[in-house]
Amino acid sequence: MTAKPVVEASADGRSFRITKSAWAGTYAIDALPRQLKFYRQLRDRKNGAYAQHYQPTVEALEEFARRMDR
Repeated sequence: MTAKPVVEASADGRSFRITKSAWAGTYAIDALPRQLKFYRQLRDRKNGAYAQHYQPTVEALEEFARRMDR
């Protein structure tokens, strides 16, 4: 089973961090659309063969984007 990723904004709101198990990455807030595109491409490659691994990250990023739009 794939661990559910957590996406959180930094205290100053200028960056966000994706944390999944032992891996984490921090990105500028304006990189959010790029990261969503990247993870969607990973999810969809080889006709969705990797969807089970990347769909949770796509969902977490989409939820984070919705929270940021409020």
